[in-house]
Amino acid sequence: MNEHVSAFLDCMAAAGIAPVEPITGALATGEPVRFQAKGDRKGRKNGWAMLHLDGIPAGAFGHWRMGIRSTWSAGGGEGGLSREDRRKLAAKIRGENAKRQRQLAEQHREAAAQAVAAWNAAGRADPAHPYLVCKRLQPIGIRQHGCELLVPMLDRGWRLWNLQRIRPDGFKLFWKGARTKGLFWHHGLVDSTGQPSTGPFVIAEGFATAAAIHRATGHAVAAAMSARNLATVAGSLHKAYLGRHFIVAADDDCHLSENIGLEAAGKAAESIGGLLAVPYPPSVQTRSASDFADLSDNEVRERIGEARHA
Repeated sequence: MNEHVSAFLDCMAAAGIAPVEPITGALATGEPVRFQAKGDRKGRKNGWAMLHLDGIPAGAFGHWRMGIRSTWSAGGGEGGLSREDRRKLAAKIRGENAKRQRQLAEQHREAAAQAVAAWNAAGRADPAHPYLVCKRLQPIGIRQHGCELLVPMLDRGWRLWNLQRIRPDGFKLFWKGARTKGLFWHHGLVDSTGQPSTGPFVIAEGFATAAAIHRATGHAVAAAMSARNLATVAGSLHKAYLGRHFIVAADDDCHLSENIGLEAAGKAAESIGGLLAVPYPPSVQTRSASDFADLSDNEVRERIGEARHA
């Protein structure tokens, strides 16, 4: 392997990007390379790299999902590159970014059309569906196709972009290739008379958690569908409903080395000046992982009522 290619790959690895398959040959062409990196879901190519070996070897690399973008040159940093080389490299990076964004937008449009068709073809969800029975939930705001529940994922303009599919055993999948960022499931924003509901607007991580909170409290709810999406959804809904009082209901992932659910919910609540609710009394020090769907309705009402600033 060319020593410069090896050094470039080492720099990528130090940044946390490791291709699943070898990309040495592709890099040698000088053309942009997209690849699946370790940690990516199968079929996803979130990694990208460009390497030029003419003159002073230099390149750039990144990872779309992790938000990584960096450059490399032989000898370290950009100091060995001429102003013209840096300009050309920056132009190639901008071009690749723009191309990726166009491709992603088209992919999202196609996936959304498929999701809308599947939603329109689906029937009413069966209250006896094993997942709903296990979670003690009614089939509110969802549909069913075959044995799978379909949870619609919308943007702030109420356009459907994605569906979460829930199997009887609770296994969940998003629609292949569909957008997820900023999307949410919601319920209870209007009352039985068609008027805007009053009271807190509670944002939770998953559908079952949000639905359980609505069942217990009657509050308007939204599910961000993942911990990392909480802050984006909270910010979007806060702008759309400036007069509402917001509560972010956390999942407690205390079984993980990083309590992702609690940390993400706290940041989301803080970002919009909302309150944070947790699925355990503040006095409890020893606890197991849980979310609001694991609690009784009385416990849910108590925990939501104890929401505090993050």
